[in-house]
Amino acid sequence: MASEETQWTLAELAEIVGGSLCGPEDLVVRRPVPAGFDDPEGITFAESEAYLERAERSTVGAVIVSHEMRKTEKPHIRHANPRQAFGRVLALSWRDLPLEEGVHPTAIVADGVAIAPTARVGAYAVIESGCVLEDDVKVYPFCYVGPDCHLKAGSKLYPRVTVYRSVVIGERTVIHSGAVIGADGFGYFWDGEKHRKVPQVGSVVIGDDCEIGALAAVDRATAGVTRIGNGTKIDNLVQIAHNVEIGDDVILAGQVGISGSSRIGDRCTLAGQVGIGDHVEIADDVILGGQSGVEDDITEGGRYWGTPAIPFTEAARLTLLLRKLPDLARKVRELEKRLSDREEDER
Repeated sequence: MASEETQWTLAELAEIVGGSLCGPEDLVVRRPVPAGFDDPEGITFAESEAYLERAERSTVGAVIVSHEMRKTEKPHIRHANPRQAFGRVLALSWRDLPLEEGVHPTAIVADGVAIAPTARVGAYAVIESGCVLEDDVKVYPFCYVGPDCHLKAGSKLYPRVTVYRSVVIGERTVIHSGAVIGADGFGYFWDGEKHRKVPQVGSVVIGDDCEIGALAAVDRATAGVTRIGNGTKIDNLVQIAHNVEIGDDVILAGQVGISGSSRIGDRCTLAGQVGIGDHVEIADDVILGGQSGVEDDITEGGRYWGTPAIPFTEAARLTLLLRKLPDLARKVRELEKRLSDREEDER
């Protein structure tokens, strides 16, 4: 399948994004690039003077700026929201991985699988018995989909995704390469002599319009369901343990780890490397700063940070005080010495 090459004139882009053209109409633009990137056929954006200066020092072909920004000799488009306009250019430039229509002849599809006519299954993919693939589902090469899974309309598994048994994946949900959905939860008990495995017989249900990053893991429930709500976005290398329940429109950044049976409310944001203990409940609209650790319930929305996580303003004050501790300790030692010297003199 041949790849498509993007190309516009600056005038065409100005019309597409709804901006004002300031430069040659016929200037060819082929791709969006970062500010300061040397590319005569690229376009970037600048929301500040610093970024505009960076673009001017580069060979970038054009730049999107705000209406209020100063005049520049660089060919440009003026727009009320340069970031939004650049996002439109990014969307125009996006190209999905190729996947031929139908089921590839090397794919292994068990008996009793229901595949919609518009679904696509790539080379060397394996679809086990009892699965349902609805309209416009895409299963890329080398994926494994275990027994009795249900991939709803428009969902997409990129190459080498592994989905264990009895998993439901919602409409338009995207799962990136290397993710593992439905592996056994981490359950063991000590019988006095050795660790014994607790059978993990539950399932995973992922809502609509979710995105799960590369090498993320969502474990199946011990019993019942591990659940991810609609619109939730999960970054690379995130671990979600058995029986976790995550609400709608949640953001989980890279290397977040959520322990078993915890519940995350709607519209929460967990920054990088946040760790959640087991059986913890987090309210709606909570933001947790990077590397926070949560062992107790958070019952009110707001910003939290630290280990253990506390309200952000309090955590910030404590961090400032920690930086002053060496100086405070030195002053305390000096005061103790003065007091000791005075006591000796009084004797």
